[in-house]
This record gives sequence, C-alpha cells and structure tokens, in this order.
Amino acid sequence: MKKIIIVCLFALIACHKSDVKEDGKKVSVQEVLDSNLKKVFEKNELMGMSVVLIKNGNPVFKGNYGVANDELELPVTDKTVFRIASISKTFTAIAVMQLFEQGKLDLDKDMSDYLGWELRHPKYPEKIITARHLLSHTSGIRDGEGSSNFSRNMFTDNVQIAELFQPNGKYYTEDMFAPEAPGTYFSYTNCTWGILATVVEKLSGQRFDVYCRENIFKAMGLEADFNPAELRSYDQLAALYRFENNQWTVQADDYGGQKPLERVPSNYTLGNNGLLFGPQGSLRCAAEDLIKTTQMFFNDGIINNNPILKKETVNLMLSDQWTYNGSNGDTWEDFFLSYGFGIHRTLDQTKADVIFPGIKMTGHPGIAYGLLSDMYFDKATKTGVIFITNGSKNNFQYGQNSTFYQVEEDVFEAIYPLLNSF
Repeated sequence: MKKIIIVCLFALIACHKSDVKEDGKKVSVQEVLDSNLKKVFEKNELMGMSVVLIKNGNPVFKGNYGVANDELELPVTDKTVFRIASISKTFTAIAVMQLFEQGKLDLDKDMSDYLGWELRHPKYPEKIITARHLLSHTSGIRDGEGSSNFSRNMFTDNVQIAELFQPNGKYYTEDMFAPEAPGTYFSYTNCTWGILATVVEKLSGQRFDVYCRENIFKAMGLEADFNPAELRSYDQLAALYRFENNQWTVQADDYGGQKPLERVPSNYTLGNNGLLFGPQGSLRCAAEDLIKTTQMFFNDGIINNNPILKKETVNLMLSDQWTYNGSNGDTWEDFFLSYGFGIHRTLDQTKADVIFPGIKMTGHPGIAYGLLSDMYFDKATKTGVIFITNGSKNNFQYGQNSTFYQVEEDVFEAIYPLLNSF
C-alpha cells in the first residue's frame, strides 16, 4: 500500500478544551483520543477510518486516518463519501415514516394492497405482512438463495420484485420464508427493504432514489445519495477493500475519481423493483451526513429548521418494536436484542451489545465489501459515536467484551475512558 496519509481534524463546537495528564504532561483530551485512535488504526491495519464523537448534540472530536482510495492516494477527510451498508436502512425507514405521516401508509395494513400483488407467507397465508413487520425484521421473510440470484441479475433482467417473493416467481426459493409466522420472530433481512422501497415508489409517485434525494437529503443538507451516478462528491468516494492473497483488493466503489455511470435501466418502471437502489445497504454518504442525522433525531425530527419527521414519529422509530425474550428471534449471538423501525436498540447487556458501558444507544451498524460502519446515539443525553472503515488487513472477528467486531470494540474502548472529559 502506498504511504498512508494521516489526517486529523478536531471539532470543538459547544465545548471547552479540556486537559488531561499523560506521562506526567498536560495534553488536550483531543490529542489523547487522537493518539488512542491512531493505535486502533495501526493495530487493526486499516485502509482508512473516520471516527466522530458527539456530546450535547454536537461533534467534539472528528478524526480521519489513512486513505479512501489507495490508487489515487486520496486521503480520508471530513468530505470522504462512504458506502455505509446497513445504516442505509435507517434512511429507508425515514422515507416510509414520512409517507405514514402523510396518511398514505398504514403501518398495520396488508402490504399487498400497496404493492398490487399478493405478498403472503406460504405457510401462513391467512396472516398479512405489514410495514410494521418489515421495518422491524419480523415479517417471516428471510434472505434466501433466491435473493442472491435476484440481486445479481436485476440490473440486466429488469424483473419485478414480485418474482422473488411469490411462489410461482422466477427467483423464488423456499428458503425465502422462515418457519415462523409474520409478527412472531425477528430475522434480520436485507431483501425485505426492497419491498419497502417499492411501496415508497407506489405511494409517492417518485423513483425511490429521487424521493429520498428530494424529501430527505436536500432537506437535511446531506451529500448522500442512493444512486452513485447522482453523487455531487463522487471524486471523494472511498473505495472498499479486502486484503486477499497478500495484497489490497478493491471490492466496490473504485471509479478512478470519475463520475459513476447510471446503472438504473432506462426502461425502469416505477414501483417495479425498489431493491434496485439498495435501500438495505447502498447509501453513499460522509460521516458529516451521519452527524446531521443524529442531530435530526436529537431535535425531534428537525434539522436546519426543516421538519423531516414529527416528534411522535421519531419516538415511534426509536421505540421498542421487538425485544428478545429468549426464543423469539435470531439475535446473531446476542447482538440484536431489540429493534425499532430501521433502528437497532442496544440494551447494554454484558458481553453482548455494549458500546459505552451504562449507556443504551440507538442507531445502526453496517458491513459490506470489507467496510464496517456504525452510527449510534443516545437521544436523552445527545451523545453519539460514528465509525467507518473501508477495509482491514485482518478478517473481522467478534470482540472480547461485546458482540461488536473487535475493531469496533477497540474504537469504543478508546473513546469511553475520555467520554466525560469533553
């Protein structure tokens, strides 16, 4: 790998500079945290990394390390745009909840009525599948083999998403549905978010990426987009890497600094297949955009004086829609213990979903193509943490003190002892 460029930027908004002692010398808490995170960066042999700490609703530390694109020698900065993987689900949920606020969508109505085709669990045809189920991963749908085949071919076949979920569909496989009935069991899925995005198109009359751009991203002042061809900051896009055969290997988003080509078929039909836009994991955005997202939640749905959601809707999204009772879900080894609408709720359980001990947080993680990402926050104290890396030489392994990955745990543990010093 070419020489790693280290870029560190400290934000001291709404915060006085504090000093701590290290080796008998007075140094700023920002310098100590920066030093701690550099050690995390080096220990885990990362390609690039962004870390943000938020206190009292504002960023008090921003650190950027390494490179966003090795070939271009592009450093990670505040402007670096990452594919943030499953944090994308939170934004898809925001789009759905906006339509709920407008009275266009009933959270407990049969989704078939919105889709225009019947969506049913084959083992429980008498049970309807609702938006509430889909937003909380309790629909009885799983990411079966058909989902992978569908995702691989959907850019060339221009198929309807119904082909994936209906028993007579071209891409349907029996493992698309779990043994459990809708509303009874948590099973984390990605393909179901394509259903939600398709419904957003049906109810709004706009393509999913266009709807989010006009009704969420512009209103919030974000650079984010579900369609890489529409990114304004495409020249700051981070490539995603894995270390294979003793070398860094690009997995995704290496466009050589050029504007990505449009991948949406020119003959795409509105409401045909929202999965095309990656509502489950293909949003590209910067850490700065995630800061604004936490602030929107902190401010009861308002950012830049623009109402994105109502206070009641924010509280509904963050509230308990499913909590593990010992048998009602696949927890991923005690990682998912509670979930809202497109929001992971940590319960701060020992050796499980711990971020900062003693603080329950809401937000979302992401993993894809060598990338790891986290956006978590506590609305009551307006504390938050953002972490993104675009690749590691090491295979991601679970941490020793939680069910987050070791590199995530290292970041959280680097911050936690200094949390009250800001």
